[in-house]
Amino acid sequence: MPVLRSTYQELRDRYRKVVEERDDAVKLAAERLSTITRQANEISRLRDEQPDRIVAAPPPARGDAEVRRQLFLTQRALADMQQRLDDLQTSHIADTRELHDLRQGATS
Repeated sequence: MPVLRSTYQELRDRYRKVVEERDDAVKLAAERLSTITRQANEISRLRDEQPDRIVAAPPPARGDAEVRRQLFLTQRALADMQQRLDDLQTSHIADTRELHDLRQGATS
């Protein structure tokens, strides 16, 4: 089954876009984790300095669930596109071998 160059390029472009989006989501998650860690350390420090005083916990960052959902969807899309790309490459290899065999038969 031949693979059109345009189809292959479209898949590669979509793959690159999804990878970039995943990288952005991972960076955002890392930034949020460092902020949460820094805030937790600050709360601990404040509690140690004034144990009788009540320290309010910082409000949870908005959108963490959405970032996780998008990351999951991105990873699933990557896996689907990788499977499709693998199938196309396998088909391309088989077609190339068949063409080579046909050419060898024609020259004999």
